[in-house]
Amino acid sequence: MKVIKKIAMLLIIGSLFVMTMGILWRPHQKPIEVGQVEAAIGIPYQIENIPQSNKRPGVKRRIKSIVVHNTANLNSTAQNERDYLVNPTNTSSTSFHMVVDENEIVEAVPVTEVAFHAGSSKDNKEGIGIEICESGNYEAAEENAVQMIAYLMKTYDIPLSQVKTHQDCSGKECPRLILNHWGHFLERVEEAYQTLMENEK
Repeated sequence: MKVIKKIAMLLIIGSLFVMTMGILWRPHQKPIEVGQVEAAIGIPYQIENIPQSNKRPGVKRRIKSIVVHNTANLNSTAQNERDYLVNPTNTSSTSFHMVVDENEIVEAVPVTEVAFHAGSSKDNKEGIGIEICESGNYEAAEENAVQMIAYLMKTYDIPLSQVKTHQDCSGKECPRLILNHWGHFLERVEEAYQTLMENEK
């Protein structure tokens, strides 16, 4: 009888250990790989990460959400927006992970690190900040963003409910060109996500 009790106790302890490890452990999240994203969505992806600074503290984090922004600049391309982050006259700590225009996506901070874009410490810590350029063919830029967001959802196991506006995080009227059709924007993201999942089968 004592042996049975000991075995039962060991089984209980073992089960609790496995449950605890399951809660504490999560698969390692890796930075974006150019070849994989371009093969999946067909959009050129450039990695031009800025040096560590007040805009890129180099703090690792767990990705849990995506925060969508508009650049509020009618003239700048994705490359222009990335380059402004390292302009000596730009002393703000504001940054973002990637910026999308009609032609390409440029990464400025690795998605596995904190960037300062959301106006909320929680969303800066957990969210991928994606800026959408307003210059050139805006409709094409927005569609490129839809495809990239779907890819991020699939890659980092982010549910659609965790695709947010900047306004959700801090109250700022951003992404200003999408807020009035945010519901439809999310529908497009979900459709693109389902297409990616189907293509993987």
